Amino acid sequence: MLITACSVASGMVFSARVWAQSAPAPIIVPSTPDTGATPILPTGTGTPSAQAVHIAKIRKIYHRLLLKEKNIAAAVSFIDKHQIEAEGPSGSIQSLLKQTPSVNEYQQGLGQAVPVLTIRGVRNSQLAQTLDGIPLQDLLSGGQGSFLNNNVGSPVTLGQISNTAVYPGVAPPNRQGFATIGGTIAYTLKKPSSKPSAEIFAGYGSFDTSHIGIELNTGAYKNQIDGVRALLRYTQSYTAGYIDNTNARYGDLLLALDKPYNDGLSHLTADVIYNRGQGYVLTSPLPVPELQQNGASFNFPKSDTYNRQNDKYLTVILGDQTYINQNVIASAKVFYIHSESDQTNYLSPAFNPSVYNPAQPYGIDGQALSQFYTASNFGPGNTFYKPGLFTYNPSAVFGQAYAGINATQTNDHTTTIGFTPRVHIFAGVNNITVGGLFAKETSAGSQYIYGTDPMPQIAGYNSFALGGGAQRTIYTVFASDKIELLNNKLQIEPGISLTGVYSSNKVPLSYFHSQGYKLANYGKTAEPYLGVSYQLPYNMVAFASYGKGARFAPTTDYSLGSAGSSTSAPKPEIVHAYQAGLRYDTPNLYLKADYFYQKITSAFSFFTNYNTGLSSYINVGAQQFSGVEASGKYRLTPSVVLFGNASYNRARYLNSYAANVTPFQGQFGYAFKGDPVTSAPAWLGNFGVTYNDGPYSARIAGQYTGQQYTTFDYNPTDAAYIPGTAQPASGFPGIQYGLQTAPNKSFLLPGFLTLNVLLKYNVPVHFQSIKVLTLSLNVKNLLGLNYYNHFYNVYQQISGNSPTGFLATSPYAAAFYGPPRTIFASVSAKF
Repeated sequence: MLITACSVASGMVFSARVWAQSAPAPIIVPSTPDTGATPILPTGTGTPSAQAVHIAKIRKIYHRLLLKEKNIAAAVSFIDKHQIEAEGPSGSIQSLLKQTPSVNEYQQGLGQAVPVLTIRGVRNSQLAQTLDGIPLQDLLSGGQGSFLNNNVGSPVTLGQISNTAVYPGVAPPNRQGFATIGGTIAYTLKKPSSKPSAEIFAGYGSFDTSHIGIELNTGAYKNQIDGVRALLRYTQSYTAGYIDNTNARYGDLLLALDKPYNDGLSHLTADVIYNRGQGYVLTSPLPVPELQQNGASFNFPKSDTYNRQNDKYLTVILGDQTYINQNVIASAKVFYIHSESDQTNYLSPAFNPSVYNPAQPYGIDGQALSQFYTASNFGPGNTFYKPGLFTYNPSAVFGQAYAGINATQTNDHTTTIGFTPRVHIFAGVNNITVGGLFAKETSAGSQYIYGTDPMPQIAGYNSFALGGGAQRTIYTVFASDKIELLNNKLQIEPGISLTGVYSSNKVPLSYFHSQGYKLANYGKTAEPYLGVSYQLPYNMVAFASYGKGARFAPTTDYSLGSAGSSTSAPKPEIVHAYQAGLRYDTPNLYLKADYFYQKITSAFSFFTNYNTGLSSYINVGAQQFSGVEASGKYRLTPSVVLFGNASYNRARYLNSYAANVTPFQGQFGYAFKGDPVTSAPAWLGNFGVTYNDGPYSARIAGQYTGQQYTTFDYNPTDAAYIPGTAQPASGFPGIQYGLQTAPNKSFLLPGFLTLNVLLKYNVPVHFQSIKVLTLSLNVKNLLGLNYYNHFYNVYQQISGNSPTGFLATSPYAAAFYGPPRTIFASVSAKF
């Protein structure tokens, strides 16, 4: 982990200029801070030691690669430790990304609470995420968990990362990660420092939000260059949430070990992360009339309904990086990731859909999964009865079927193991990286239905789903080269990634099939990449790139309708991404602008005909994203820096097909050719100023989210809204078409601007053991703006209380409010 090649391997690049974003942290050099700064040679007199000669050679390579990485042919954006700090306790590792161009994000609560993310309009499930080069997203479905699973907490959190890079579009193969058609987010984990230190910190703020923690750095053992060093960090936080009844609690633990050897030129590393999150979340936006009547923080009381999640994440990464000689660096990591999500849903039996209740004209949509099972008795005598799976009789135990199925318990867990070898070869004008990803992820789960929470969880009694599970095995190899020509002015970066994926889903027993089944297939893709950059006069660099990306179908698509499926699973989605731009880079002024064009073909399409029971999984979708991005920084004075970025994105469907029409995939609907992609703002922007002078520092930042198209529900009684669909089944139109939506071209959700402030003061201290005592004040949405960050029009769904029994007679709006003003004060002491 000594030279910038290591940084290349982990997907991190940076500008050489003094005020640009901090260099990513995989580089650890003797006597050098973990910021990626230039290596410092050992000092002293007399004849240089063999160690000093080694380090001198590495220093030359380091500077050479540093200059080349400045000319990367990608529209990459970096987030440093100061921006992470500015995000504060109310943010998440996803909301952090909104500080960069073309990124939109919203979430339900403070902290790591159900984030929804897009980059250039491409959703989170279609993006790659890496942590020190290993895949971080769920390999089975994309994102960090499928719909309504693993949404509280995260495998890595804000306090555990040192910096982040965002590669929109398609990144070079050695930075790309697994299965993306929209971009790569590369997180870098905190590393132990060479000097010992200790820090304790705590804070309190709005909505009963509290935060306390400790971070310990042992420093190098006996100050030796090859001395083992360790970092231990633990934090605990709680928030009542700015939405009523969405309280959450988090606990995050990080242990990072580093053992240099070979005079500090090579490293053995071990990282262990164990994070927990428990809290209440909304499964769908709330009715706007309820919000207008009861206030922006309104949520249904827990006595009526709730969705509670208890999520756990364990990540273990073991790595070795060996300096063979000045031409070859070899590295490898093995990793283990395990996550558990226990979800409890409850809906009061008072909300019986067959009884009209004028006090609840909008019903409660989606808060409890059991409502989607209607009011049937699944016990003995029912059409769907399965001996050995569900013998519990809801009517006999609770007096009526509906009262006996108003709670569900869903338990899911996934396990991933993997290996990422890499070799970096530096030969003349060529800088070659060859590597791969070999990984396997498995998942399994169970579900139980009962009338109360807590409930018994007895297989064969109240089990609604048991056994089975999905798995995916990945074989990826890649090769890339960076060729320097014309005295290093011209950089050409060709590369290719070859991936083979075996996927399967096993369902041993279900209510819709008399016997279990297993669906599986093997798919493969080749993804070429070509990037070019050229050093122009006057500190300018021109760059352009093309890349192909592929995303394999979620394993949930390996399933059958009650009458079967038209195919076991679709082929991969494909993107062809182009970008070209110009950078101007000087010590006091940095400017960047680029144009991008991304076309997604073979997009996944899913539709179930509820009259025939036939499900269709096919690749018929197409989308196009194109626009411009710009960013800049200007050092006005030694203490004052101005910054800003902006992006414009035109997102359109290129054909008509059944699709997930919201980023969170909570709505299934129909996209028509030429329609705008919903929840993809045309304009996004950030601007602000930082001030640093002695013990005082401040950051004032504005975030603008432009207008965006929303969705609307088709009238459930209209059977002709999708060509070729059958009439709704008699008596159950809401079950079939209540969620069928399309982009709403007649309405744009208004844009909004929020202002955030971070103030810090290092208090002069006179205690020998305390090095730094810092007071900080973090304010989000300083102006107290009320705004919606997600919105659509919906018809009453299954839990409806309306004159028609299942459906309201007219649609109403449903939405998520954005976070109100939040104020958080904290103190930290560093020893």
